[in-house]
Amino acid sequence: MNIWQDRKTLSEICAEIEHTYGLTVVEGREGRGIPGLSRAELERTAREHLPEAPRVTLARLVREASVASKDEAEFVRRLRGSGALVRPRFETGGQRAVVGYSVALRTRAGDTPIWFGGGKLAKDLTLPHLRQFWEVSNNDQRAAVAEWSTAKSVAPGREALRGHPDDWRRAVASVERSVERLRAVPVSDLAAWRGAAREAAGVFAAWSRRLEGNSPGPLAATADALARSAQSRPGEPSPEREVVRDFRGVAAIVAQSQLGRDSPIAWAALIDQMGRTLRAIADAHAARGELNTAKVLVDTLSAEIATLHDRFETNSIQELVPGERTHEVRSLAATGRDLPHQAKHHRGRGQTPGRGIGR
Repeated sequence: MNIWQDRKTLSEICAEIEHTYGLTVVEGREGRGIPGLSRAELERTAREHLPEAPRVTLARLVREASVASKDEAEFVRRLRGSGALVRPRFETGGQRAVVGYSVALRTRAGDTPIWFGGGKLAKDLTLPHLRQFWEVSNNDQRAAVAEWSTAKSVAPGREALRGHPDDWRRAVASVERSVERLRAVPVSDLAAWRGAAREAAGVFAAWSRRLEGNSPGPLAATADALARSAQSRPGEPSPEREVVRDFRGVAAIVAQSQLGRDSPIAWAALIDQMGRTLRAIADAHAARGELNTAKVLVDTLSAEIATLHDRFETNSIQELVPGERTHEVRSLAATGRDLPHQAKHHRGRGQTPGRGIGR
């Protein structure tokens, strides 16, 4: 009995049965999706009492850095700034061209880091795929190699800036424009819809790291659900960001802009617009018959809105912005507690699908 590549063969047979009987095709069955966690990873996560598997955390950090960055050098700096360990894979026999990368979480003294290549995190997180969304002039390439080649930043850029509080309102307007354009996109335009999911995933990933920190919650879950929506099968067009071009810079604003007196209102409005984006993506999945994916996105949105106010507790905000004045921190916390009601009101309407650090 020949058992060569029996897992792949069985997976293909299962996919055929799923299609024949109208069953849900398991994620990743046909070359699409994010790699599943191994038994060893699950056991290690439980044994070390980790909130989630390191590979899941790393995928979100990479996704945030990739969406927030305008070029490869900035990507490397942002990734290192997020606390991840990063190392390049140079072309064979040289040090002038980087062809891949791997990342790991920092470990306690004496422990050995566990490294994952970009492709082991998700199919769309390989370096060649990420490069499709960055500026790639000769100067950009040289700057990227310089950053890859050192453990300390060569020339800090936008990621080192502290954005202005007004950036939040610009982000709201940017996302709103993108949502309006998405309404006119045919559900069959996979490149556009998966590009929208990719950009939105990066925004939620940035928000999760800033607000949820080491305790991933509804924002992290939303980022992960959108990341799955962004995956494409072999032969399908790659995600593109033209329809949601105004998303560019929003992830950077979420990651690093300051909070001011009017920030609570803008923050609530941005959550509202991001919710509209997620619902539009879910509706597109449903229209294509991908009901399970649509349900996951809608359920994730509901859970996010229902619990988000708990993340706006005063202590959490003070940790995010240590120098914030007390009354502004309390205002932000109060706005967070009102978010579920605002979001419920928004859903009831039946809506579906410069300055600072933004691009």
